[in-house]
Amino acid sequence: MNRARVPVVPFVIVCDTREQTPPALPDGCVYERLMLKEGDYSTPNLLQIARVERKTVSDFTSTLTWGRERFDRELVRLDAFRWKCLVVEGSLAECMHLKRMHPNAIVGSLASMFARHDVPCFFMTTPEMVGRFLAGTLRRWEERRSADGEAA
Repeated sequence: MNRARVPVVPFVIVCDTREQTPPALPDGCVYERLMLKEGDYSTPNLLQIARVERKTVSDFTSTLTWGRERFDRELVRLDAFRWKCLVVEGSLAECMHLKRMHPNAIVGSLASMFARHDVPCFFMTTPEMVGRFLAGTLRRWEERRSADGEAA
């Protein structure tokens, strides 16, 4: 029997054009570059309802100190999205060490982001983990949208 090969359709992740070094994605996933006003990542099917914001440890700790007003404005803009999260490339311990911030200040900021804006924060220690997190989260949000019977 002759079986025709079915082409594998890659899972497309939209990456903001301002992202300088997007993390490597798992096999079967590709980036499409597009300027996003809010956040850094989404998919073509989730552009109106989902965003992932990505920060490095140094960028994240800077946003909690001298860049706080700007970061708070970013969080307010994310309020418009049904699904959103922040992924930090690094560990919580690195954040505390880098800026020598008191742990209560960082934890309080994380609690405020979640309580006020429904934005959970996830710490992924390597770029590879960030790439897997992006692909896994965005794919599951797409599955959830399909299960809810929503059109793309």
